[in-house]
Amino acid sequence: MFQLIVKTLRERKAGFVGAFVALFGASVLITAFGIILQSGIGNGVPVQRYAAAPIVVGGDRSFSVHDGKKTKSKPITDVAGVPADLVGRVAGIPGVGRAVGVLTFPAQVVDKDGKLVQGADGRTSDGTNWSAAGLGPFQRDGREPQQADEVVLERSVADRVQAKVGDSVEIASTRAATPYRVVGIVTFTGGGALRTPPVFFADDEARTLFGRPDQVSAIGVLADQGTNGTDIGTLKGRIGAALKGTGTELYTGAGRSSVENPDVASARGTLKELAGALGGTVVIITMMVVGSTLALNVHQRRRELALLRAVGATPKQIHKMIAGEVLLISVVASVLGCFPGTAVAGLLRAAFSAVGMLPEDFEFSYGPIPMVAAVGIGVLAAQVAGFTVARKVVAIRPVEALSGSQTEQPGLGRARVVFGALLLLIGFAASTLPLFFGSVFAVAGAATGGLLMVIACLMLAPPVVARATRLLAAPFRRRFGDLGYLAVANTQANARRLAAGIGPLILAIGFASVQLFIPTTMSAAAGDQARAGVLADYTLTGEAGGLPVDAPQQIRGLPGVETAVGTIRIDLYASTPLLGSPEIFKYSAEGLAPGDLDRVVDLDVTSGSLDKLAPDTVALSKGAAATLGVGIGDKARIHLPDGQTVHPQVIAIYQRGLGFGDVTLTAETLLQHSSRRLYDSVLVRVAGTADPKKTEAELTALTTRYPGLQVRDKGGLSAAQQRTATAGLLGNALPLVLVFGYIAVAVANTLVMTTLSRTREFALLRLVGATPDQVLRMMRMETLMLILIAVAVGTLVPLPPLMMVSLGLTGSPLPYIPPLLYLAIITATSALAAAAVLIPTRLALRARPVEAG
Repeated sequence: MFQLIVKTLRERKAGFVGAFVALFGASVLITAFGIILQSGIGNGVPVQRYAAAPIVVGGDRSFSVHDGKKTKSKPITDVAGVPADLVGRVAGIPGVGRAVGVLTFPAQVVDKDGKLVQGADGRTSDGTNWSAAGLGPFQRDGREPQQADEVVLERSVADRVQAKVGDSVEIASTRAATPYRVVGIVTFTGGGALRTPPVFFADDEARTLFGRPDQVSAIGVLADQGTNGTDIGTLKGRIGAALKGTGTELYTGAGRSSVENPDVASARGTLKELAGALGGTVVIITMMVVGSTLALNVHQRRRELALLRAVGATPKQIHKMIAGEVLLISVVASVLGCFPGTAVAGLLRAAFSAVGMLPEDFEFSYGPIPMVAAVGIGVLAAQVAGFTVARKVVAIRPVEALSGSQTEQPGLGRARVVFGALLLLIGFAASTLPLFFGSVFAVAGAATGGLLMVIACLMLAPPVVARATRLLAAPFRRRFGDLGYLAVANTQANARRLAAGIGPLILAIGFASVQLFIPTTMSAAAGDQARAGVLADYTLTGEAGGLPVDAPQQIRGLPGVETAVGTIRIDLYASTPLLGSPEIFKYSAEGLAPGDLDRVVDLDVTSGSLDKLAPDTVALSKGAAATLGVGIGDKARIHLPDGQTVHPQVIAIYQRGLGFGDVTLTAETLLQHSSRRLYDSVLVRVAGTADPKKTEAELTALTTRYPGLQVRDKGGLSAAQQRTATAGLLGNALPLVLVFGYIAVAVANTLVMTTLSRTREFALLRLVGATPDQVLRMMRMETLMLILIAVAVGTLVPLPPLMMVSLGLTGSPLPYIPPLLYLAIITATSALAAAAVLIPTRLALRARPVEAG
């Protein structure tokens, strides 16, 4: 049997190339996504400032929700701090030489031109207490800071401002820019450039700037270097036992990087979310493509298989032969695909960094697990597809198989029709959910419904193509005459063959539409809501990550300013019990300083009032309230960025959740429960009698007090949100481009296979008098018909879910579909289809008709 398999593969190389390409591409895709997932679990960057501390105590990285007998956990959206009183407890544990509470907060040196200074490679510095210097490999020139107005600079920062020991520098931190005297300069001796250069303050001054007397960012543990020292594993066990139930975690080895670099921890979470959201879709698409390609390959061999049945081959032998062929091809193709898969992952890492999703120095984790998974999934998908098509082949009696080997079998199997129709109905029903519910379930259900409808169209492609061909028959016959008649006759007689080529085209257009146009609709709606809801005349932001919390008070004192309100934007979670199990949802939250809110923002409140916004209350968007099942006066279960769970009372429900966040809390609440120490922006309302130009000049003059201050008009908030949304869209679109590319390869692969299988047909046409040019013109008409049907179906099928999502989110049934983006999708797929049909046709027509036939 093995020799027969090898001979078959050797003699029918061209027939198996399509299956090989599909499996190779699937391996590339799954390997790349596996590396993304593995990198989200890994560490990303090396430990630097905590390198001398073998153990670091940090806050929990996740929180849990209990409802009934079930528990669910989620990673926190920010970095959780550590209670300050634990420093003394850790210091008293046997084997601990020293426990250092680390304080981390924004701090950047200001140069002589009033601009914020960055370290080597454009790194942004931060402030910390001098005691934390003992946790890293630093060599000091000068002395430590002892007074409130003294600092020690890292070498790269000092070089940028040409500061020496004894000089005075201005530093912008959690308060207005303040002069400090440089009493020392430290050099990092751990190799390479520091990714976050520190500015060291005296411990008491650092505590003041940190702003949280009850908390530290982390605790660095230095082991006792006594007589024999202490085993790190033993010491970790002692610390873990002493801190049990305190909401902390212990980090050792490369894991310490997560505490040192909060941006890296956030990036890892983004990668895991991305892999989780698209990983399942990728696997399903690859299995569909592999299955359809193998089915087409076996379908083209039906004469050969029919002959084997006729000369006595048993169904079991046919099964074994096909399984062996598929196993050999899938193993070779999947293994070879792993290597370019790692290169594709590297390109994605660079692209993610370019759009701001990942830090530039974030390194992907390349290990064997993604490759093993890619090979396993590829082999499994191929075996399942091989078994399915083999079962269909052996179900036909030998004589029937031989007589029907060269003709299309009419109709589809009953099971396929029923299952396809059922998927179509379920998909359409799911698409209408936003009409009846305003929750996140409805939007997610509509998006899933769109994909189900696309898959249903693939299953029902032959009858869909047959009906579409009948609609196009008359126009093609009138416009193109005899060749048009022949093209129509070919497509009507070979609906399955045409459906095999149209199916991947529909998948490409439909998948791209669902995955791209829902985010564009949400992004456009968010911008519209922000523009309509901002009543302030100016939006102030800061290059240093924001503006100090005392900025609104200072701004309110300026001539011509009526009011100023600080805002903060951050992600958090909310949860609710559903069928005895906790369901957790991620939301964008807006923090607003209470007072005069109605003068700077209009959230389009439909019930309740923002006047009662306080630390123990919350306002929710209409969608969030519907999802959580709460109304005015109810208690919502909110999980703050540091993982703490609170139950504020709902005091308002509003419409503009996309523009301002689905959850609105006081800014103080978010500042107290996150690593943020600055306002993201300050909304400024000018008094009606004030001169706008003079007021703007007053605001601009604040740059001396708040270096990096940017004064924007009332559209500044919506513009900033639009940039954030665009970056997010680009980041999410990058892996979609990879998936779309794989589907494009599948499209080309399928169309090339179907075209090359018609070599005998082309030869017969030429033998009865058709010229090569006439055959080529006929194929152009068939290609045009194929493209028209694919574009029409691929566009119409995703429209119901897109319209329903738009209606549910914006109140308008018209989704935002960027014309150029839609045109790019249609142009790319159409050009690919034309090339995949016409180029093989030209090659096939080079052979003499007698030889080809």
